[in-house]
Amino acid sequence: MFFFAEHYFFEITPLSASPTFILSFLSLIAINWWTKDFQKKGYFKISQILLVILLLFFAVHFRAGVYWALNTFPLKDANVVMLTLQEPFDDFAYSMIKRYLSTTIPQALIITAVLTIFLYALFSNTKKRLIFIGAYFAATIALFVSDIPVSEYIHILKNEPEKSASYSKFFVENYINPDSVKITAPEQKRNLILIYLESMETTFSDKEHGGNQDTNLIPEITQLAQQNINFGKNKNHIGGGIDSYGSGATFAAMLSRSLGIPFVVNYDKTPILHHYKSLYKILNENGYRQIFFQGNPGCFKEFRNLVTDHKMDEIYGPDDLIERMNLGIEDYMVKQGGKNVQDKESFKFAKQILDTLSEPFSLTFFTIDTHSPHGLYDPDCIKAKDENNKDELLKASARCVSRELNKFLDSLKSKSFYKNTSIAIFGDHLFMGTRLVKDFPNRKWIDIFINSSKKPNSEENRAFSDIDMFPTILSSMNFDIEGDRLGFGTDLFSDQKTLVESIGLNNLNAELGKTASHLVHESYLLRKNGE
Repeated sequence: MFFFAEHYFFEITPLSASPTFILSFLSLIAINWWTKDFQKKGYFKISQILLVILLLFFAVHFRAGVYWALNTFPLKDANVVMLTLQEPFDDFAYSMIKRYLSTTIPQALIITAVLTIFLYALFSNTKKRLIFIGAYFAATIALFVSDIPVSEYIHILKNEPEKSASYSKFFVENYINPDSVKITAPEQKRNLILIYLESMETTFSDKEHGGNQDTNLIPEITQLAQQNINFGKNKNHIGGGIDSYGSGATFAAMLSRSLGIPFVVNYDKTPILHHYKSLYKILNENGYRQIFFQGNPGCFKEFRNLVTDHKMDEIYGPDDLIERMNLGIEDYMVKQGGKNVQDKESFKFAKQILDTLSEPFSLTFFTIDTHSPHGLYDPDCIKAKDENNKDELLKASARCVSRELNKFLDSLKSKSFYKNTSIAIFGDHLFMGTRLVKDFPNRKWIDIFINSSKKPNSEENRAFSDIDMFPTILSSMNFDIEGDRLGFGTDLFSDQKTLVESIGLNNLNAELGKTASHLVHESYLLRKNGE
């Protein structure tokens, strides 16, 4: 009954009681009353009652705290806990303490009152009551210790990562820290235009070119892939990259391709990801003026934090584009259910920005019209054959992006900076839906490199993922990279094998999935060392 009562209060609500509990409680009191033990001399002593109540409240409150902590914090992940403890003691910490006290103290007071009566009903002397409280406290400690990885905490405190489950041998052996190798910029620094096409994959091409469509939805993109560097191509089939673990969404894709590390942990709460050198930090060190913009609100706060940390100079979101392009906010709100700037307007904004830049520069931006589940249809760009058919809406959106991209690229050819500008075009990830891509086995996101100053040893039949884009983008700008590898990525312009090629995609995904704890552990060490 003792543990039943305690479990009931903690696990359900502190102010509710079951009929079984009430019946058991009243029965116990009735039995004690009938035996008249309570009438014995010295059964109730104020000093002993206060001692029992005090110790019992301490034990019960401790147990309530354990339950609260186990249900509130990831105590089973020692790295996350140790990293969190290094955070500044701010308003959030005060609010958590307030929540803890407001939750556990009422529970502990109620249960202490009930269990004090139980103790006096069950035991006739204080010694037995204290022994029981001690056993209760010991059981609570045993519960707590059994539910958390004590050895992990010990290894972290002793700075023994190789003995910890957080230690990744794969990470240590395969991650190339950009600070550990020589990266040499060309004498004539080349500009970079990096375009992420929402959900753009080879599947949208026709079957003749390796896609899944009877009619090519992206004829201009297909032609660009054939006429420029397109890694992974196979004869007439256009090539592309594979979504590896931690890169299957827009923010994840940019992080993976900028740092050569999969997106497996919370970026904002993992300091080591802010500390590592990225594509944009390297360009910043070489005097580049860097601009980022995004025409939709999805994850914009996260993008802004990422690109600010990695030394972008100017950052524009959908509100900025709407204001600068004099677009009707209400039209966009009504049409798309949010402030989504259509791709044809995003390409216009990119042209405006480029006209203001001095060299060297980098411009990174995202499109949105081909977002799942059926695209953000723009009837003013290309009209769908059947506006009531969602497949047709997506087809029209894909056609629009392909055409507008080509028009944008053609407009750059007359610019003075064009010949000195490397252009990289990627699908940010595979389409997150089944329309037009269902059951197609060979899905890859688009990769195209235009105006690269280098020629690869081989474009054909390369197997690669997002992480390989970090060194490959730099190499396309004529940077020389000692060892041809950065992060987990391999420069595709070199003859080095990628990790997908050397260990296979399944093995790579399995290993990348284990890197989260290692990154958090490195973040802990970073803060511990005051870096």
